[in-house]
Amino acid sequence: MVSATIRDAISSVASTFRKCGRSSPFHLQNGVHDTGSIHPRIKLMIRGYERNDPPPRRQKAVTPAFLLDLVNYARGFSEWAKHTADLIVGGYFFAMRACEFCRTEKPGRTRRVTLGDIVFRDKDSRVVAHGDPELDKKALFVTICFTDQKNGTKMERRSHRKTGQETLCPVKSWARVVQRVRSQFRTREDDSIPVCAYREGQSAKEIRSSQVLQLIRESCEFHDGENRYGIKASELGTRSIRSGAAMALALQGNTSDQKIMMLGRWKSTAFLHYIRPQVLEWAGDTAHQMSKTKSFLDVGKNDTKSNRAEANPLPNIQTDEEIPSFTLPLSQQHGIGLEGRGSRLALVGQARPF
Repeated sequence: MVSATIRDAISSVASTFRKCGRSSPFHLQNGVHDTGSIHPRIKLMIRGYERNDPPPRRQKAVTPAFLLDLVNYARGFSEWAKHTADLIVGGYFFAMRACEFCRTEKPGRTRRVTLGDIVFRDKDSRVVAHGDPELDKKALFVTICFTDQKNGTKMERRSHRKTGQETLCPVKSWARVVQRVRSQFRTREDDSIPVCAYREGQSAKEIRSSQVLQLIRESCEFHDGENRYGIKASELGTRSIRSGAAMALALQGNTSDQKIMMLGRWKSTAFLHYIRPQVLEWAGDTAHQMSKTKSFLDVGKNDTKSNRAEANPLPNIQTDEEIPSFTLPLSQQHGIGLEGRGSRLALVGQARPF
């Protein structure tokens, strides 16, 4: 059992208590309805589990070369594989969570992107209709509206421009997705259809996260990913898409953390969990830059015993009086120190209290 399991169990039990109008047994109360922190003893228990936790197994990031091979691999399969490949590439450029473009086993707060959430614009910033037969040619920009997200932010929009490539292009990928869904469901007015919808025969279905994972791993095995990309199929997952987006921007060197956060809609530095500093490309010319500086001078004052003994106390600005030391002699501390105020060990042999 790992610490994450304990945290999830505590959170679940606490949530059940709150729904029943009772306070959580794991949290301290501070006058407000159950808004205190976790009890110190519970924290100590979790820390004990954390010490024995195995190293985290984070999913490795996909690369542009991997995505290019994945799209070519999917072309040899049925319609669901082609649709999934376009969703993966489109999701990569927007650093999307899997639950934003496909159906997951346990639906959460995040709302999946629908046809109405995607807008294309031409070079003059005019909207290009989804039904335009030359959508992929006229559209220069694509904008996606994330109506409700895991972090609670609603109606957040992100845009991308054409890359000039046929396969690795957000505009072309989303144009193929939209046109495929529109043609299969024969609708021009219903914008509530999710982008993961597709038809298999006469049945309407939706791309699931398990299918996304299946295509990613099968493509990796087919292309001998361990030798080609340095990635095993078992090391990839649906989070590899979002991780790949963060890595691709971070490796550019001139991309700020704020820009990565804005693209991926991160509200904190949580995106750093998606960055993999062990990749070779991180090395760059860092060692060369570090070797340029031959020496440097530390101008800070040396904190030696002699300097401390000779240092004059600071004068009081208002009265010009010397400011006395705030550290009492050991004989006058009367229990203030490592033993703690009023401890039995500190009070031994003292005639009067502090």
